[in-house]
Amino acid sequence: MTPTSWNAPARFAARSWGAEAMSKTTPTINRRSMSVSVWPEQDRALWQAAGEAGGPLDDAGSAADWAPATRRSRAANYGRWLTFLDQQGLLTPDAAPGDRVTPDVVRRYIDLLRPVLAPLSLWTTIDQLAAIMPALAPDADWGWLRRVAGRLKRGAANRRPIAPRIRNAADLYQRALATLAGIDDKPETRPFAHATGFRDALMFALTIARPIRRRTLAGLRVGHHLRPTSDGFLIQLEREDLKCGGPMSFPLPASLVPHMARYLAQHRPRLLQGHAHDALWITREGRPMTLNGVSSRFERATPAILGERINPHLLRHCAATSIALDDPRGARLTAALLGHSTLRTSERHYTMAKGLEASRRYQATLTDHITRLRRAVRGERP
Repeated sequence: MTPTSWNAPARFAARSWGAEAMSKTTPTINRRSMSVSVWPEQDRALWQAAGEAGGPLDDAGSAADWAPATRRSRAANYGRWLTFLDQQGLLTPDAAPGDRVTPDVVRRYIDLLRPVLAPLSLWTTIDQLAAIMPALAPDADWGWLRRVAGRLKRGAANRRPIAPRIRNAADLYQRALATLAGIDDKPETRPFAHATGFRDALMFALTIARPIRRRTLAGLRVGHHLRPTSDGFLIQLEREDLKCGGPMSFPLPASLVPHMARYLAQHRPRLLQGHAHDALWITREGRPMTLNGVSSRFERATPAILGERINPHLLRHCAATSIALDDPRGARLTAALLGHSTLRTSERHYTMAKGLEASRRYQATLTDHITRLRRAVRGERP
């Protein structure tokens, strides 16, 4: 089969993924990512060259401008692809990376992934493969692979529409603040439950007010990212902390300052139990909370605190939608606040430079919503 035979969406959608396609595969797939250090020599050399910054006499590599987080993510995804090839007996060290990525092999890969990945995760996996291949095999035409990823994305979007799940960010923020105040008012009969409940509510409130990505949220460090100021706290993010590059800084909302101060002075030391490290979010065992740990807390604790199960990514959508509803011209504000690198390529520097302004304007929007909610509860006219 040639790449052009995958151009027709109907052919891809209607293809039978039956015994013939699966005859040479195993029923399960190993999802471990092969470390870069053990990639085939040719893959490793091409990946290193793609990341070279270049100089006065040398062109930069095709991946030189990728943010560190993007490089890590795409390398890990490619490592899983190599693990799959190795599992299938297709990882020949002398073959070029582009020669291994063929429609037939990609079809086999998708077929094994379907039972174990959600539709959006399946799309992300192939999309990431399509993103890294031009860096490893720049002379090949990867349009066919991008089209495959596009069809997977459209299928995933149709299965899980996000619009019905969007909630008003100000209402969610008020719920989180109410939980924080309620915990402060309760006697500490169960100190660790008290501390973890406070930590969770604070983490959710921060995500609503400053909707940073889950990985950035999990990696926040006291003194490095979270810094005290004369009137509160500043969150400073560097290039390696952001998917879109950086740096970016913004103040902690005034309504969260006393709660963050209390967490740092009382609840975090209790959770640390004598351990010494600078992670902001601490587990009950005194260790830094991992990326999966943050996801687990959103899964388990948001129903009680926010009224329903909401993951960090959905909270970011809620924030963006709230901005758009209150300010029809808020596309730039949304991009700056959420850390998106561009609306269009020409607006990249504008959105990055406006991060501080964006966070202040969004906080004003939240405050205005909260005021209106309180008046409605008291039966007052807006």
